[in-house]
Amino acid sequence: MMGQFRLMSFSTNLYNLKSDAFYLDFEETKQLMLELKSWPEIQESFILSLPERIEILYYSNFDLEDKIFEAVADCKGGNVLPIKSEFNQTSDEEKLFIHLSELCFGVQASNYGTTPLFPQFSKAYDFAAESGMIGEYLEQWWDNLISTDKLLKEQADYQLPNFSISYIVSDLLTELVNNVRGPKIAIIGFNALSKRIYRNLSNQGYGNITIVDKSITSCLNFKGKELNNFTFEPLNKVENVIGENDILISTLEDADRFLPSYYFKHDFLDTKIFIDLSIKSTITSVLSDYNQVIPFNLTDIYKIIEQKMEINKKWLKKAKPLVIKKNQKFFDWIDNKKAQKMLGLIKTYLKENVNQIEYSKVLTSNEPLSNFDLVHHKRNKILLKKSIEKIKRNTQYKDIINYDKIVNEFYQYN
Repeated sequence: MMGQFRLMSFSTNLYNLKSDAFYLDFEETKQLMLELKSWPEIQESFILSLPERIEILYYSNFDLEDKIFEAVADCKGGNVLPIKSEFNQTSDEEKLFIHLSELCFGVQASNYGTTPLFPQFSKAYDFAAESGMIGEYLEQWWDNLISTDKLLKEQADYQLPNFSISYIVSDLLTELVNNVRGPKIAIIGFNALSKRIYRNLSNQGYGNITIVDKSITSCLNFKGKELNNFTFEPLNKVENVIGENDILISTLEDADRFLPSYYFKHDFLDTKIFIDLSIKSTITSVLSDYNQVIPFNLTDIYKIIEQKMEINKKWLKKAKPLVIKKNQKFFDWIDNKKAQKMLGLIKTYLKENVNQIEYSKVLTSNEPLSNFDLVHHKRNKILLKKSIEKIKRNTQYKDIINYDKIVNEFYQYN
């Protein structure tokens, strides 16, 4: 029996803080990988676990969705889990590798807001290699991703086509403060969008960010670097926060009430950048008259997104065909590799000598039902195709490769 790759995908919803938010941290991912490694049914595996999504790729003769889900549940130690059906399982190898490569390079034609995850893929691959779960197939796949990354940088002016509001805000700040060392940043109001902005800014190297909210309980889920990268201030101290920070990011829907205009009338030492990401607030229209405040609102952010999106559409026209071309090269390789292994299996079913004549033992029991001369190319080909069809019906592996290709290659090699 020959194995195949299968993929279990899950959109974690962690950044959106939905009821089904779910995420495997590094220790939990490590525990899951060790568990998969202990199963003789799995030959190779790769786990990508991010706050946005989880991808569990494995190579096996068997469908292990139920067993893997139980292992994931064990890693969470009884914490709330999504229902099993929310894990999307894909057994179509070509489809699942296309999905992964599009995540890796951010070339989904229908979604311009996806960040290329090549660095995260690299860490996940290194971890799988350290765990001894990389075999010839995943090694070849990774070589393909590396060469694709190189090709995109050379021919498609590689870039980060991410157009979420949180990314655009952090990107905008980077452009605005290029000549400012260690700008002081405050985030006023701490909802799901604020959390994404905080994480993006932390990942870009901005330190000691001030978080202003009604209660510090909104920061209780922080871990590691996130936990050590902020200072909390209650909302009633927001006037002091405005005076002490260079960049102010507000997600308060009632900002007009909590941020009265006289908070911004002081003679500040430096110009303030105020970014208002609320839908209802009108505070930026007032602040535009203040010489020491540069205001931005959601309309300004969306204009930047639209401009970048137009640029990215041109990039996609160059990048996506390159990714497709490189994918096809890998698919050809994996088809050929499996065809070679399948040929070895086929040969064990062919060539049984009955009364000095070779017959396929797949098609016969004790005596052959036909006296056809199997030396003839066409008749041999017909028998081989029937043999393959019978193998296909009696194996768990239904979607291995193109069976006509096996037939053709059989005669090329024999």
